[in-house]
Amino acid sequence: MNFSESLLRNHTKEANLAIAFICRLIMLLMLVIVGCAKLGYFAIADNIYPAAVIALAILSLPTILYNILRLNSGLIRYFVLALIVLLVGMLYVMLGHNVVMLLAFPLVLSCLYCSRGCMLFTFILSLPVMIAAHILSYNLKMVPDDPFQTMDQVIYYGIIPRTVQYVAFAVLCYGITDRIKKLLRRLENANNELYQDQENLVAALSGLIEVQSKETGMHVKRVSEYTKVLCRGLGMDEEETWKVGLGAMMHDVGKVAVPKEILEKPGKLTEEEFTKIKMHVFYGKEMLSKYPGEIMQTAAIIANEHHEHYDGTGYLGMIGNDISLPARCVSLADFFDALVSKRVYKSAWKPEEVRREILNQRGKFFDPHVVDIFDAHYDEFIKILKRYPDDNVMKSSIEEIFDVKKREVF
Repeated sequence: MNFSESLLRNHTKEANLAIAFICRLIMLLMLVIVGCAKLGYFAIADNIYPAAVIALAILSLPTILYNILRLNSGLIRYFVLALIVLLVGMLYVMLGHNVVMLLAFPLVLSCLYCSRGCMLFTFILSLPVMIAAHILSYNLKMVPDDPFQTMDQVIYYGIIPRTVQYVAFAVLCYGITDRIKKLLRRLENANNELYQDQENLVAALSGLIEVQSKETGMHVKRVSEYTKVLCRGLGMDEEETWKVGLGAMMHDVGKVAVPKEILEKPGKLTEEEFTKIKMHVFYGKEMLSKYPGEIMQTAAIIANEHHEHYDGTGYLGMIGNDISLPARCVSLADFFDALVSKRVYKSAWKPEEVRREILNQRGKFFDPHVVDIFDAHYDEFIKILKRYPDDNVMKSSIEEIFDVKKREVF
């Protein structure tokens, strides 16, 4: 599974937040300077105050757009960079050579995105703004000690050398951006390889589960797919949904350590046998927690907690939100599939009967919010049930399962 785009999106969001933070620091510095001037520590020209107000308004935009409104589109990103370029141009017009280093500020900010497009956009926009700022600064004569006294001096000693410097700086920034971009790609490839290795391990371990109990057949696949439906309904992104779905496939891996005669016993279990069955959550956690990687650690949590009840009456006595959200999803998914499936010790329930039972257990066995997601996406559960039937179900057809009478409570 390739989630490279997700990785890049997260990097872009972090860059947005970093730019917003830098702008807030500059705002704070400007407020300190203006405050000190107002208190009489030093004097600044009266025309600086309107410029400071405009600058504070522009510098506050990244925080409003990225931190408050949580906007992350490319259009917003270019809009913010363009405003910062114009802000720097305005400050140069009013302060002249005193803020010459500020001309490189937008280009440095654009490098945070590790995007050639953002950097080139900022560079192309900055050049004409820088030239126009030099000309306006000369014409408006707002800086008393400006060293450029003629237009020729502005061109030969201002615009031309600073353009050369800016181009050289842009080439350097482009090289840094390109280098970081390549490193990101390597990180993506390594991340994808790690995910692939863990997915292969999951496939092998879930295969052990199916071998251990032939009657469950596609049970682990269905539970995984049900869990993904619930995760999406809860608002998890596609990468997190995939991870939890993989972890769900190993919820019963601990059963490989439980005697087969107990797992396949057609009658009622003794108290001692049931105690041994309950140990599979501990076995699963011990097996999976030894493996590195986020997927395996998630799977270990699911294996340990998927028999917990929201009201605290499960195997380990965990209650409410102390049970991890992935485990709460798998608990409902496993319950649904266990009841609609035929086993050696029970007949199949009708899906609608299982639906009513799950709704009855809202806030008891199951997280109320997870139950609501299940009810809203019930049709998807039925589609998954039909898409991945067990071999023994196929022999009698999936429709027959839906009509089986309920003989005993699971």
